[in-house]
Amino acid sequence: MDTVTEKELALAIAKMGGIGIIHRNLSPDEQAEQVRWVRRKINYGGMIDKPITFAPDERVSHLQKEIESHKWTFTSFPIVDDKGQLLGLVTRDELDFVEESNPLLSDIMKPRSKTVTAPEGTDSSKAYAIMQKEKVKKLPVVASDDRLVGMYVWNDVKNDNEKRDFFSLDSDGHFLVGAAIGFAESDIERAELLVNKGGCKVLVLDSSHGACKAAKDQLARLRAKFGNSVEIIIGNIASYDSAKYLLEGDHKPDGLKVGIGPGSICTTRQVTGHGVPQLTAVYEVWRAVRDVGYHVPIIADGGIRTSGDIVKVLAVGASGVMLGSFLAGTAESPGQTVIQNGKRFKTIRGMGSRSAMAERSGSRVRYHRNDGTAQVAESLTKRQQQKMVPEGVEGLVEYKGSIEKVMSEVLGGIQSGFAHTGAASVAEFQKRASMWVQSFAGVAEGRPHDIYNITH
Repeated sequence: MDTVTEKELALAIAKMGGIGIIHRNLSPDEQAEQVRWVRRKINYGGMIDKPITFAPDERVSHLQKEIESHKWTFTSFPIVDDKGQLLGLVTRDELDFVEESNPLLSDIMKPRSKTVTAPEGTDSSKAYAIMQKEKVKKLPVVASDDRLVGMYVWNDVKNDNEKRDFFSLDSDGHFLVGAAIGFAESDIERAELLVNKGGCKVLVLDSSHGACKAAKDQLARLRAKFGNSVEIIIGNIASYDSAKYLLEGDHKPDGLKVGIGPGSICTTRQVTGHGVPQLTAVYEVWRAVRDVGYHVPIIADGGIRTSGDIVKVLAVGASGVMLGSFLAGTAESPGQTVIQNGKRFKTIRGMGSRSAMAERSGSRVRYHRNDGTAQVAESLTKRQQQKMVPEGVEGLVEYKGSIEKVMSEVLGGIQSGFAHTGAASVAEFQKRASMWVQSFAGVAEGRPHDIYNITH
């Protein structure tokens, strides 16, 4: 699914204690750059690395017009010369005192000599200390030659400082982020870029059918190149035998991703007749991990519609979940925003959808639709597109707002689920929980019914 996790959502989820996996429908360089961008944000947490600037000879009317046309909600702008050197700062305070005249920005800006700045390389904790001490809400960051390289905003820095304990950080102290790659030997070059250029610590070997020789061969190649310095997750699988196959041999994965066909945009079960109901698949993989005696985390990928679904997959053995369409409607997802009948939606498509496979080689390789060669053209001819057999769809999901709002509701539901079982941890919950089969009547009974105009 290439309309969910790119750098913005990966950063947001890392700040809440999770990990985002950057999809592979990107060029290797672009994917590595997105990983690098997320990781370095812990050093520049809250910093705007490309603040919007204006020139000193521009007038207030031009700035106001830009604010209105772009619908910016902020009103603080560094003023720089043609070399990018900081000359001053215009904030709401300066703009509020402009009345009938239309002065140059240089006439109203707070000059450089009175602007508090921080040197390049200042991290968010140092920025927080400086802003607290100096009582400033905007802190431009400048290089040794006074060239503007970024700006901190008090609310962003304050939020990061208060929530730092929840951050997912890797062994180097950077935000934790992963990336998906395929099984081809050519994907080793992608992996090298991700690890060496991007600093990636988690790779996901991603395929519609993960229990195969190609997966084990790729795992062996990656272990030979990176050893245990990079954690490797393999997926997708959905059975006891598949999990056991991947856990046998000299090289073992660090995690298993479970789910064939449960996703909202996936049609694999309809098209191929293959797949396993998600709760059963997770339980079968858990049995295999238990019987092999080599514990690895189990990630339930697909089929999650509510926080209650997460509670259920945790009960049958999952260590975590991968969310797709659940987060596709958030502000941070890369899907396009669409307005229909006065309501906001965001676009979503599966990696196996016709458009994704037509446009991106990564989708075709994931669903084994390449021509077997190492080099695959990024797009297809019209003739090739007509012969393509998709295993996914595309559509719209309702806009949900920020991911923080969505996840706070999800976490509240999970905590309530644990409380009903009297468990304080996942391990305790799995020991205490019991499952039973429910009829369609029981499912209907468990939802709101017999009322109209339901609101949440």
